[in-house]
Amino acid sequence: MEKLKKAILVYNPKSGNANTILSNFDLITRKLLEKGITLTLYSISWDYDLFTEILQNEKYDILILSGGDGTLSRCLSELYSKNIEFPEVAIFPTGTSNDFAKALNIGENIENWIEKITEKTAKYVDFGLINNKTVFLSSYAGGLFTQISYNTDKTLKKTFGKVAYYINGVGELTNIKAFDLNIVLDGNEKVKEKAILFVILNGKGVAGFDNVIDDASMNDGLMDILIIKNIDNLLDVPKILMDLMNNNLTDNDYTRTLRAKKCKIEKVKEDINLSIDGEEGENMDVEIEFVEKKLKVFH
Repeated sequence: MEKLKKAILVYNPKSGNANTILSNFDLITRKLLEKGITLTLYSISWDYDLFTEILQNEKYDILILSGGDGTLSRCLSELYSKNIEFPEVAIFPTGTSNDFAKALNIGENIENWIEKITEKTAKYVDFGLINNKTVFLSSYAGGLFTQISYNTDKTLKKTFGKVAYYINGVGELTNIKAFDLNIVLDGNEKVKEKAILFVILNGKGVAGFDNVIDDASMNDGLMDILIIKNIDNLLDVPKILMDLMNNNLTDNDYTRTLRAKKCKIEKVKEDINLSIDGEEGENMDVEIEFVEKKLKVFH
């Protein structure tokens, strides 16, 4: 008999659709076992120490992460900080923000997610690394709109999806604040802009918008940076919003796009909001690099 593979399913009971895991646990277990994969279920809390201890002391072939972008990146950050090699990763996108899974076309239901494990092979995917310790999978952003991802009511996001971001975003338009953005790319190219928003992307989309940077890749070892410059004429704001909704930001006069392997961003002197994969971040000096050939994801 061929040796069984071992999988551990780590789920966040507080994520948007966590009940999907418990109500389908028998289905998940049966489908995986049919392919020679045994399953352990682990419920996480804000203290991930036990999670990392388990993976330090027990070898798993597959790590199934259930939750949103924030849950995924926090779990991988814990493993990275303890120098634990990533098992092959599968994603069950049960959170309210699932940009990473959407970019990889993971699917909309539990059958799709299981099939990615049983019928597909894991492939290398890039990830972002902040100050050599914090992993992000989808985006690192600062400025206008960034607090919406973590301040928007979860029930509203679950019910209305992208529309929930529009509703909350309208309020921010009455208080647009510009800031001085200073970035150094790959150790030498200096970029200075008076900006209202910057986003470092892994892939094409962010915050539910599918093709913010149409030619971006998730397996080239490079980050894509989108900067929205200060808007002198408020009458141009509706055009920017329409371009955002129509996935046409890169053709807007107020945008600038960059590509790099590494970058340094100075702490912004002005008071701005930061988000890391949709979770609240800290305004500070950061060094960010994109890491390739270390994370394999089923997709």
